[in-house]
Amino acid sequence: MPNNRSATLIIVSLCLTILLSFIIYHKVTILSFINISFFFAAGLLFISFFTITIKGGFFDGITYGFRRMFISKGNELSKQEVDEMIPVSELLPFDHSPFLTSGLIMTVIVVIGTLLYYQF
Repeated sequence: MPNNRSATLIIVSLCLTILLSFIIYHKVTILSFINISFFFAAGLLFISFFTITIKGGFFDGITYGFRRMFISKGNELSKQEVDEMIPVSELLPFDHSPFLTSGLIMTVIVVIGTLLYYQF
């Protein structure tokens, strides 16, 4: 069962989908609903996968190399100064699970909508 943040993201995404369908297509059809909700699902999944990648430490080595290369205030950074810097994966206090859950549920909604569209 999705938690409160996931449910809020899903409800906001669905409301914005209907609102954007009225604005862009001037009516709500199943095709317009599928087209717009796909972008919300993809955006939510992109945010969650990006934060998972950052939290996993993928960019820590890259940022460590840049920290060793750059000069601070005209002086080279010592190894101790570079080691004392907090890695990027620890700087992000962002919980990815509501975005992942919401993105997956929105994707299921898009798939169900697509099946309904081609079925009828």
